[in-house]
Amino acid sequence: MKKIKGIAQIEEERISQIVLYVIVALSAIVFLAFYLIGYDIPFADNTAFNAPMLTDVLLGFMWGLFAITVIVSLIAIVRSVRRANQRDGLSNGIPARKITYFIYGLTALILFFTFIFASTQAIMVNGQNFTDGFWLRVTDMFVNTSLLLLVLAAGVVGFGATRYYRKGRGK
Repeated sequence: MKKIKGIAQIEEERISQIVLYVIVALSAIVFLAFYLIGYDIPFADNTAFNAPMLTDVLLGFMWGLFAITVIVSLIAIVRSVRRANQRDGLSNGIPARKITYFIYGLTALILFFTFIFASTQAIMVNGQNFTDGFWLRVTDMFVNTSLLLLVLAAGVVGFGATRYYRKGRGK
């Protein structure tokens, strides 16, 4: 395991576990508070809807997690591209640079095509039609991209799990 200097020589795996547990605990606290404290307050304009008291807290927590995710993702992308460019492109005989650029390019291509082919059909939101084509496309793009990447990840895991069977077949 690689150790990070400074943070009392804690292993990377242990740091990621701590971060995971903190995020899960905070999420559980915020969602429980949202549903258990003032959830049944009727909306002033239309009493058919609820206006939970802690909606702003939940939205702030979600936006905060989103901001942290974007920042960490950008840092990870910059670090991996820098590392890929500093080496000769090989890491233990594996073409790390080619794989890095291929994955980023494939993800960008999937995002592009799922945006282009996304639906702009209006949807019902809180009893009203939502018709903004751009945001409908963006939403559809993220949903479809997530599903496609999950299917691709499952396929890659399956391919990797059959490595030993494929190696034995070549003999």
